[in-house]
Amino acid sequence: MNRFVVFVLGMALITSLACQAVTPEEETPTPSVLTCRDIVSAMNGIQPTDIPKNLLDSGVKQGNEFDVNSYFSILKHISMQEGYTLDYFFSNGGIGAGPVLYTRPPAETPYGPANPLPEGVKPASYQDHLVVEDVGQGYFENVLMDILADQFYLYWHANYNDTQIVCDSTDVSDIINKVNSGGFGLKFSADQQIRARMLSGIEPAVDFSGDKAIVKVIVFTKWGGFFQRLYTIDRAFPHKMEMQDKNILKYDCGVMF
Repeated sequence: MNRFVVFVLGMALITSLACQAVTPEEETPTPSVLTCRDIVSAMNGIQPTDIPKNLLDSGVKQGNEFDVNSYFSILKHISMQEGYTLDYFFSNGGIGAGPVLYTRPPAETPYGPANPLPEGVKPASYQDHLVVEDVGQGYFENVLMDILADQFYLYWHANYNDTQIVCDSTDVSDIINKVNSGGFGLKFSADQQIRARMLSGIEPAVDFSGDKAIVKVIVFTKWGGFFQRLYTIDRAFPHKMEMQDKNILKYDCGVMF
């Protein structure tokens, strides 16, 4: 072979190897949640607040109540496992009432007053049959579902279930303004307001670590304040989930139902 050709080929090989050393194979970028406010607003927008009288009186559904499967028209990266549907029954314990979400085969008789759960038995968790698309948005929607899905038709003590996702600094300001301009419980002190507005890393974040998805969100409840909530979720189905809470700014409205 011509020495010049050998030289050119050798230089090309060296250049190629050098480029690979300087520019390694591109890694999958850490996904970020870009639609937090839109999705949370949409979820809140379809959740009813007024409880149908038939549910409070007897717990019996008449067929025109809120359909929790409508969540999936908003949360497009999660779905129920084939062969299962999402459902709920209305639980009225006297000092509080609200929905209990569960999953069942479509042909199975729904739980309710005519078909109560056996004593001591818990309904099948819908999380056990929730399929999550293996993308950052999917795991964020899974967390959003875990936090918000049962926040409708809440009565009396059930209203302790008020945890909301904080999407950004605008949400922090909105929370402070709503609490301090309303007539429900204690207001934020000046110090609490300053510390709340100084919170950093507020936006939800999703990252992957091997076979786990890690979702970090900031949440707020009137009975506790701001928390950093960390979810560790199996990427393989069933997507088992573990959650840890860290209180990053204490606040309590002081109201006891």
